[in-house]
Amino acid sequence: MEENYNTLIKQAVRAVLKPKGMFQKGSTRIWIDDNGWFFTVVEFQGSWCDRGSYLNIGMQHLWNEWEYLFTVCGTREAREGTWVGYKGNVEIFSQEITSLAETALERILEYRTLADPETAKTIPLISSVIAPFWPAWNQFMTAALAGDIPLCLELESKVRWALERVPIDGAEEMLTQILSLLDEPQKIHAYIVDKIIAQRAYWRSKPGLKRLSVHPEYG
Repeated sequence: MEENYNTLIKQAVRAVLKPKGMFQKGSTRIWIDDNGWFFTVVEFQGSWCDRGSYLNIGMQHLWNEWEYLFTVCGTREAREGTWVGYKGNVEIFSQEITSLAETALERILEYRTLADPETAKTIPLISSVIAPFWPAWNQFMTAALAGDIPLCLELESKVRWALERVPIDGAEEMLTQILSLLDEPQKIHAYIVDKIIAQRAYWRSKPGLKRLSVHPEYG
């Protein structure tokens, strides 16, 4: 029975997301939309105590060296809607999961509009599941990637405020490194792009993500 409901989820989600250019991480319930310098991560999250799925959607910025895929932060909270549980009716459950996948697609298309850092740089990021440094840092870095140095200087205070609330090991050094490059826009852009290229190569080496395409700018 467990295998049956998992199969229903994967089939319903695949029918909605695959034709729109997303790809599945191996055989997991995680789907990726590649926006060059960030992934939109879509997770149809299970539960140890019930059969069904939650829906989580968010951004994973590729200048950060994460070793796993998850919804780090986004323009809205990651959790969409409520739990969709399998009650034994295949048709109803498939319809509900299809609806969940269609909600995911709507959010994915919204995140695609942020693929240009110039568009994304002024949009605040949030997260209720991770230290506040990361949303603040990712907006700061988006501004840096866009070459908007005045905005970076404005956002610096937001990053420092977040670090005062919840310190992060190594974060001060990360911030100092970027600040030291702000008077050299070409260097800062090259530095960030190099980190993105390295992270994309890292993910491409992992099982289930070898289909990640080579981006013309970000590798």
